[in-house]
Amino acid sequence: MCALVLVVSAAVGVAAPNIPVAKAAAPGRHAIGDRPGEPRAETGHSARPRLAEVSLEVIRLGEAASQAGRSYEARRRAVQQQRAESDRLRAEADRARRMAEALHRRAGAIADAQYRTGSRVAYTLRTAAFDGRKPLVSVYEEAARRERALVARVGTVQRAGRMLAGGSATATARAAAFAADRDRLREARARADRGLDSARVALRQLASQASRSGNCGTLPSEVTSAVRAVAPLVAPGAPWMRPVEHYVLSAPFGGAGSRWAAGHTGQDFAVPVGTPVRAAGEGRIESVTCGDGLGISMVVRHGEGLYTEYAHLSATLARPGQRVTPGERIALSGDTGNSTGPHLHFEVRRTPYLGSGIDPVPWLRKHGVRV
Repeated sequence: MCALVLVVSAAVGVAAPNIPVAKAAAPGRHAIGDRPGEPRAETGHSARPRLAEVSLEVIRLGEAASQAGRSYEARRRAVQQQRAESDRLRAEADRARRMAEALHRRAGAIADAQYRTGSRVAYTLRTAAFDGRKPLVSVYEEAARRERALVARVGTVQRAGRMLAGGSATATARAAAFAADRDRLREARARADRGLDSARVALRQLASQASRSGNCGTLPSEVTSAVRAVAPLVAPGAPWMRPVEHYVLSAPFGGAGSRWAAGHTGQDFAVPVGTPVRAAGEGRIESVTCGDGLGISMVVRHGEGLYTEYAHLSATLARPGQRVTPGERIALSGDTGNSTGPHLHFEVRRTPYLGSGIDPVPWLRKHGVRV
């Protein structure tokens, strides 16, 4: 999906004169300075406010859509649980009703046996003759006790059945209320998704224009602060993590194709435009560049001869020289440069430069990251 172009012609990007070049910038690429606060060297200044505005809108709508989706799923599960509970209670109430009816029939049979001849003595005589051991009075008392016990048990079972039926009705009512909430949340998620789709289209166009003009898409500090407020990061507590949360693995490391000069040098994660890109580990931003086949690209130095690169971005949320932590949002994914569709191109390297990459997937797995 990505193309790694080793030599880029001047027609790919329009370079501004006297551009300060970051340490990892390749020939033909635009770059911003590698120290915090150093003036940016992109052209296309008029597009920056709009790019920042749309980027922030994508983040806000993305968070809103995610929250609506989580709320919808929670309500959907609640509806299922309440309906299952209602069905369970109804089934138990039916069992209690059938048991009460059976007990009632047994108590009736005892009473019928006692009174059908019009003489309790006759019943006790027959019972005693059958029993052959118990006194007549004892047999009669036992039959009466059994009748009373059955009647009492019938009452208990009937009360339990009524309670179960009431619980089933309550669960059914809750399921109906939850279903109404679920439908409302589904509509809210659909609205957020529609707005997000429109914002992503705008971001994709603005980012492509910015990358071609030499604006490497670094957003102003007020936008990055707003991003942290809109989507605060929960520390993952792990030294390494995936660069995106939800994705589909697409073009693998080492793949051959006409779009790559010497094989695919990273792993592609298919994600929508504007997906937050996270630092895979602790480190420092080495460079932000644009204008070649990688589009807007960022390299992070992690120390001990290890670097990661994030390419085809729409915008960046961190500047060269800035320290980053694992999972910190450092960019938004995009479709800039030589790309066949929205995705993140991710590399693990031994140097800041192309050609020193290793397969990111087994490397991440070796460091405890499921991919």
